[in-house]
Amino acid sequence: MKYPELKYSGNNSRNVCDSINSNMKGFVNSLMKEMDCNENYEFKLDRKFCSKELKIDYNLDIFAKDYVSARFTIYTYQGGAHGRTYFKCFNFSVQRAEQLKLNDLLYLKQKKELQVLNKLLVKYFENPDQCFSEIPSITPDFEFFSYQNDSVIFSFSDNSLGDYVCGTAVIKIPLWELKQNGLLKL
Repeated sequence: MKYPELKYSGNNSRNVCDSINSNMKGFVNSLMKEMDCNENYEFKLDRKFCSKELKIDYNLDIFAKDYVSARFTIYTYQGGAHGRTYFKCFNFSVQRAEQLKLNDLLYLKQKKELQVLNKLLVKYFENPDQCFSEIPSITPDFEFFSYQNDSVIFSFSDNSLGDYVCGTAVIKIPLWELKQNGLLKL
């Protein structure tokens, strides 16, 4: 099972890279345990031979001087009508070498700020063929976010905004829009 391992160039980046690498390794190991397999297990795509599938993709959205943000997309199939696709995000402060929460990046202490953010989610939500039946909204403890140099990305697993056939939803809100609305702390 392969997953990113971040390399460091100095003492500050060593602490954060070690922390992130440890978190990602723990996450991947927990997925393999959940699937009841070990790192040498080979998943076969032909369901005649194997009733389980695990696929992990990742985007290293930003690896900069102050922040690291990685977004994993996980697909699991353990039998039944269909599999499940969901997200896991790792957002770290290089200076503190610790994982960041959404309210570390955005002002969300007041109800009004959260309402503004939820309106922006709706504004940037793409709903082709009106498949999704739910309007995206989040709470301050939402964990499935990552950030890039130009936007914050909010990821919703399949079944969270509509039927399984609609798939996942990824909403990108530009940093300038967050700043203009008084939400951006960076």
